[in-house]
Amino acid sequence: MHYGHDNPVSHLIQDQASLGIDTHFTFSSDLLTQARIWLQATRQTLHRKTLQNWEVPVNNPMSVNQAFLLATRSGGLALRRDDLGVLAEGAKADLVVWDGKSPSLLGWNDPVATVIIHASIGDIKHVVVDGKFKKRDRKLTEEGYDAIQERFLKSARKIQKIWKERPNPVLEGKSPSGFDYIRTKVADVVRGSSDGYGDLHLE
Repeated sequence: MHYGHDNPVSHLIQDQASLGIDTHFTFSSDLLTQARIWLQATRQTLHRKTLQNWEVPVNNPMSVNQAFLLATRSGGLALRRDDLGVLAEGAKADLVVWDGKSPSLLGWNDPVATVIIHASIGDIKHVVVDGKFKKRDRKLTEEGYDAIQERFLKSARKIQKIWKERPNPVLEGKSPSGFDYIRTKVADVVRGSSDGYGDLHLE
């Protein structure tokens, strides 16, 4: 969806797939957000098929439990690891603990639905990786994290400078695949002559 590649049949192979994140390029590093986006996209795709036949759906075509599995257990299975994505004796102790008293999570009954539909990374209280706290009481526990941040930012600025100075490619005529380049219709979110698109910046 992010790049507009439009694979309209991905929802048909979910029994052989998992969700992933990107920690350095274009996608959010928040797997929960990816699960929610995918859940909504799949529901829309399958509901649309019913509605286009002038029928009224009586069920949700994808459950929060399925989205949760794609973000947890399915990832372990994709890596051929039986010890990932499960709470079991001998499993790798990677855990995320949400604060059920956060405003977004307060009062809900179903823990899976609460996390998939309502939670955000701001609601995470603890993160345990391989049995060790990496985040505790909402604070990162990594020693020397300030120095890590500085090294990362120095490297990021260096790479961003290279890309900013590089001219954008001219995409006209035929693509390398032989298909025509064409401008896609742009969304409009502002009344009147402006569309609200704004300037794009390399971040």
